[in-house]
Amino acid sequence: MANWLIAVRHGESTANAAFARGDSMEGVRDADVGLTDRGRRQAARLAGALLALGGDPPRTVLCSPYERARQTLDVLVDVHAAAGYPLPPAWYEPGLRDRGTGDLELLTPQAVRERFPQESARREREGECAYRPTGGGESLEDVVRRVRSVLDGFRIVGEGGDGAAGGPWLLVAHDAVVLALRHLLGPPLPEGAFVANGSFARWRNSASGWQLADWNRTPPVVR
Repeated sequence: MANWLIAVRHGESTANAAFARGDSMEGVRDADVGLTDRGRRQAARLAGALLALGGDPPRTVLCSPYERARQTLDVLVDVHAAAGYPLPPAWYEPGLRDRGTGDLELLTPQAVRERFPQESARREREGECAYRPTGGGESLEDVVRRVRSVLDGFRIVGEGGDGAAGGPWLLVAHDAVVLALRHLLGPPLPEGAFVANGSFARWRNSASGWQLADWNRTPPVVR
């Protein structure tokens, strides 16, 4: 089981809930956005689903430093400990943070169109993968590069890396990071791929490389 890698997207955040209502969250740092009560329940259900997979528990845990990811991991830690499968101390990796959106941080699409009308046109012209939001934002290609750096640093991929030395692996992060992992480990992303709150993806490393076993797997919806 040492060659499994599981990547988790955090539970519903206060920003996710605000955007669903059509509200921006100006004045709040993206890094400080935490979970809603529903997000905590999603994380608890997710922890149960991970335990139900069986096999060896993770030997290495990597987590985004953003608050919503940290709170999700806290729930996973508590549920695993209560079940008698304590998780090891986590590495909080800046390279697993969410995509930086610069001046557009925590603005709804409608607010972006109203305040930065030129950005919508530029985004369409450059394409989602290459588009960097104004004010120091990141493209999806930028996210892929820094996630690749994390995988290289922990010898999950890259020269001398077999994905097994520190595995099984558990990564707790964001939708952009999970999509970057899919880009790096395969298979190719389908059109319109997304990552749900409180979901996980799982890869197994074999002689032929990383093989996707689960994608966007989400426990039952909680209200």
